[in-house]
Amino acid sequence: RAIVLVSMPGKKKQLHPADLADQLERLPVEEALEQLRRLPCEEAAAVVAEVDEEARPELLHGLSAQELAGILELMKNDDAADVIAELPLAQAKDVVKELSPEARDRITALLRFPSDTAGGIMSDQFIALRNDETVEDVLRKLRAEDGECPAISYLYVTNARRQLVGIVSLRDLVFSPPSRRVGEIMNPDVKHVLVTDDQEKIAQLFEHYHYLALPVVDENRRLHGIVSSRQVMEVLREEATEDMQLMVGLSGEERVLTPWQRSFRRRLPWLCVNLATASLAGAVISFFESTIAKWAALAMFLPIIGGMGGNAGMQTLTVIIREMALGEMAPGDGWKALNKELLLGVLNGLAIGAIVGIIGYIWRGSPILGVIVGVAMLLNLVAAALSGVLVPYTLKWCRVDPALASSIFVTTVTDVGGFLFFLGLAALAMKWFPI
Repeated sequence: RAIVLVSMPGKKKQLHPADLADQLERLPVEEALEQLRRLPCEEAAAVVAEVDEEARPELLHGLSAQELAGILELMKNDDAADVIAELPLAQAKDVVKELSPEARDRITALLRFPSDTAGGIMSDQFIALRNDETVEDVLRKLRAEDGECPAISYLYVTNARRQLVGIVSLRDLVFSPPSRRVGEIMNPDVKHVLVTDDQEKIAQLFEHYHYLALPVVDENRRLHGIVSSRQVMEVLREEATEDMQLMVGLSGEERVLTPWQRSFRRRLPWLCVNLATASLAGAVISFFESTIAKWAALAMFLPIIGGMGGNAGMQTLTVIIREMALGEMAPGDGWKALNKELLLGVLNGLAIGAIVGIIGYIWRGSPILGVIVGVAMLLNLVAAALSGVLVPYTLKWCRVDPALASSIFVTTVTDVGGFLFFLGLAALAMKWFPI
């Protein structure tokens, strides 16, 4: 991607492929397609690799299979495989047929693995050495690469069956005698991941152990590729975005430039779920309609009780979801988190309940109203703390992504529970005390 960034006298400054991709995403599809066709093939390939994955299929739909194949052959194999995986099945088959036999073999080898596994995110740009090669042979091979050698610090050692047997650093190669065998200077204790390992698990490994790259092998320990820190950073960004969106009922794949039709289809179902859960809170209020009619002051505190509970529940939920997403929740940590959040719920409930209770007393001059508001607030913040921990753990136990619309269920608990506590206590008070 050697795109000129510095202007020369009399020459127009060229943009980086990422900047060109941003511009294309904001143009109408036909105009963006026309601009893409005007670019030199190598630059077009660099730009397509930078286009957002949500916008890419729509943009590339207007290209012929031959045009798209020509672009993909100039891209890195893992990037080209990602592009093909995003295309409609019929278009993808046509494009694969137009690839050269060599490019087709390289790219389809990466397409065999699911996109969310190590095999799906790995790169095939690595250097594998034989354990019976000499240091002199290896250095001669590296020099012969003539600038095509990938930017790596470690080289992987395989045997005659292409099985991973060790790892060698460039430093050890440079400072070892030319006649020594690679098998003599390699480190046989090499960490690796399986092609079937989930990308989220791999991201947690990189974050915990600070790896720069890890080799990817199959169940027979045959080397297939490497996962680098650059790819893991992209996985972490995608996982964080997905969790953040799922918590509020989005699809996890929506972007600002996602077509409105697609956003509408993805958002509507969760809004309907939210409508159903909100109806439960409405049903609770309607059940105490006569209580509210007799004591109109209660209506002022309904949104306060529900809103404070919802906010407290989201605080707890955010902490729990983050720890789960990063894999930092060890067995037994759930009970510790539940006890901690329960204590916080009681303490916050006492503090906020006292404040709101005093406001209720001053506003209406009714100590009974102040006590009811304060106790209801305490109970609701405790319920918020409990639901903030139990909802994500329940979803995980049911083998559902804990981030999947957890906020909808937590706010349902705090709304329904808060209204029930508040109005229920008010109804009991009206029976026991003259109000």
